[in-house]
Amino acid sequence: MDQSLAARYTPFLEQVLTPGRLRHSLGVMQVMGELAPIYSLDPETALMAGLLHDAAKDLPPERVQQIVGEAGIQINEPSEQNYELYLHGPVGAYFIYKELGITDEIILDAICLHTYYGKIGPTFNSPLAWCLRFSDILEPNRNWANVPSMRAGEPRLRELVYGGQLIEGAFTHLDMVIKMFEEKGFPVHSNMRRIREEFSPSHNKP
Repeated sequence: MDQSLAARYTPFLEQVLTPGRLRHSLGVMQVMGELAPIYSLDPETALMAGLLHDAAKDLPPERVQQIVGEAGIQINEPSEQNYELYLHGPVGAYFIYKELGITDEIILDAICLHTYYGKIGPTFNSPLAWCLRFSDILEPNRNWANVPSMRAGEPRLRELVYGGQLIEGAFTHLDMVIKMFEEKGFPVHSNMRRIREEFSPSHNKP
């Protein structure tokens, strides 16, 4: 872990995140550092995206609504009204821009898109965005013992991701997450189903 980067932003994160969320963020940062050389990512960009990806997730509802209005964040489909699953991505990107002065569009895009929010554009399937989604699942503080779909898929996902197989990893990741959401009765974003189909092995057969 880049201790200087963690030291720079941890005091801020301690003010806005629960202790558990901060541990998760540090874990995601760790995995992003491990994946950066595999996917030829700029190391500091990867680490910052990992550390700050959930910066807005524990904000009170009134602050969230203020940011949504101020930033002009659009609800593109009903599932995006779910803050915990989807809307904290774009809110978090704007939050760190305003509060920390981070203007790197690559980092802001990855944080915005890691929740599958919005329309699928050029950066939606970037290696940075996918590494952030992977790290969110694979970070060492996650405990999937009570989530069968995640527990069963995690070893294979780890093997693919650390083996540099982004497309196969993305399909496996989406397969796991969609199954978990369906099991729990959570709304599944249409982008998740669309990309899962696009990346499915049957779709990509010659």
